[in-house]
Amino acid sequence: MCAKSERKKIRKELVATYYRSNPPDGYDKTAKLVNKSYAETEDIHQTMRETRLPFDVVWECLGFKDEMDWMDTQD
Repeated sequence: MCAKSERKKIRKELVATYYRSNPPDGYDKTAKLVNKSYAETEDIHQTMRETRLPFDVVWECLGFKDEMDWMDTQD
């Protein structure tokens, strides 16, 4: 019985991780949520906590990834 409950726990964690990295609401809705939170907190880590999204998703939604990619091409 222990192995079955352990597998169920692992599946739940995998699903939760997937949804954090691939929000089911779509990019536009997620980006609006992230931008609203960041406008209030001005702190990327607080925005991550409030939205329960991983760093790379928040970073992308705020446009910082695009800016960094652009800066890399300017060398």
